[in-house]
Amino acid sequence: MSIQRMCTICVLAGLMLAVCGCGRPNLIGTDAAVYSRGKLYAVAGQDMNRVYLATQKALKQLELEVIEQAKDVFIAKIVAKAADGKKITIWIEPISGDSSELSIKTGKLVGNEERSRVIYEKIRQNLGTGSGK
Repeated sequence: MSIQRMCTICVLAGLMLAVCGCGRPNLIGTDAAVYSRGKLYAVAGQDMNRVYLATQKALKQLELEVIEQAKDVFIAKIVAKAADGKKITIWIEPISGDSSELSIKTGKLVGNEERSRVIYEKIRQNLGTGSGK
């Protein structure tokens, strides 16, 4: 087998692994958060409207500038910018009854787990479910 053919096979195998593992992680229970592939995924035990308001309040408390926001009955999106120019994107979706799913992405490619968790914890506090109630 030629070296070029082996390299092609390795590249294709790598692409298959990357594509197959790109989905969001499965979350169990409410008020749980998992950081995966540059995003923090969480489930809040509250409806989307409450989570949306708590998110707006959290961003204001953290002095993050909201540069875009949109909401309808299916999804909500808030985009903010930190003082260092990093973009923060938060998606909120209703899932069942009084639960919502959030995803928080900070930065462009890699993400920033620490910042994402700080934002999520502030949202939880505003919902009355965080550690600093």
